[in-house]
Amino acid sequence: MRSSFIRCSRVLLVLLTVCLRAAAQVPGEPVPSISRPVGSIGPALEQERLAAVPRLEGVEFVNGSGSQVVLERDGKRYLIDTQNQTIREILPPSMASAQLPPAQTGAAPVPAAPAVKPEEKKEPETYYTEDIVLWNLPTAHHLPKKALMLDFTHRFAFDEAFEPGAVSDLFGMDGFSISSFGFTYGITNRWFAGIYRTPTTFGRILQLSTGLQLTRENAGHPVSSTLRVGVEGTNHFRNKYITSLELALARSIKSRAQIYFTPTVSFNNRTLTVVAGDVFNPTPVDGVTTTALGAGLSVDIRPTVAILGEAIYRVDGSLGAVRPSFMLGIQKKVYRHTFTLGLTNAPGTTLSTRSATRGAYGFDDTFGGLTIGFNLSRRLF
Repeated sequence: MRSSFIRCSRVLLVLLTVCLRAAAQVPGEPVPSISRPVGSIGPALEQERLAAVPRLEGVEFVNGSGSQVVLERDGKRYLIDTQNQTIREILPPSMASAQLPPAQTGAAPVPAAPAVKPEEKKEPETYYTEDIVLWNLPTAHHLPKKALMLDFTHRFAFDEAFEPGAVSDLFGMDGFSISSFGFTYGITNRWFAGIYRTPTTFGRILQLSTGLQLTRENAGHPVSSTLRVGVEGTNHFRNKYITSLELALARSIKSRAQIYFTPTVSFNNRTLTVVAGDVFNPTPVDGVTTTALGAGLSVDIRPTVAILGEAIYRVDGSLGAVRPSFMLGIQKKVYRHTFTLGLTNAPGTTLSTRSATRGAYGFDDTFGGLTIGFNLSRRLF
């Protein structure tokens, strides 16, 4: 009897427990599940491997802030403040004053978009040339530090371009060429030096020169200018020496043309035939001081094509020169490279000889006696 009472009591107790649990649950409500608290994410991450990323595209930190980052997405920029749990769009300056909402109290100021550095480009009102010489005259072109310029000059000075039968002689280019070459190096951004050599038929002149960039148009000066001094020694610097001093000035006409003016003074200068004969006949000949004025013009007819001309006249110590040396030609400009084709009456290309004409050899130095020549220039680095 007693055991039956105990079994009934246990059954009643189980039924009572089930009823109480059923009554505590609201109908239709899902049974709650146990999830990880938010605060437990940090310790969980500490147990995982984390790799440092130096930079993430479109995400940047705000200088001086420990709770703000800038996110760039779909061409728009957003300021995310993790402390205030806000996200705001960074508007362009033109729209910020009209559309930016009032600043929140205690909120950090919205950082302005970083200024985009303008791409460097050539001054639009400054004429640009790739070569440091026009034909024989200097262009006052700026030669940067450690830049090396190579120049080849060719003058077919003994055969006229338009004489009878010139077509069969390729307009005089079948004859002898006075071919010279030289290097010019930028020691600093303003100081440069060069070496130049002429062939045996022109005295084996070795010209050493150095110069200084005084002003530059693309730096805001009214003109570009250089000052250069050179010493020419014939027969590979063994015989006579001629010292020259020149001032080169260049002025742009917008970005389409440029004019040049160069006065040159040469000390101990001699006639062209004497200089050319120093290799075989080093007889001492007294020299004189000569002063020459040179002027030139270059005009772009296409973005990379220019027509040009120059003339040099000895105003003192002419040494038999009656007419100015001059040329007319066309120039093709490519990146760091130029090719110039011209008609000229002057065989010389050094500081002291460029103002002499082929009349010194007894040839015609008028327009009827023009000869072909060309320059090749290349900036190596």
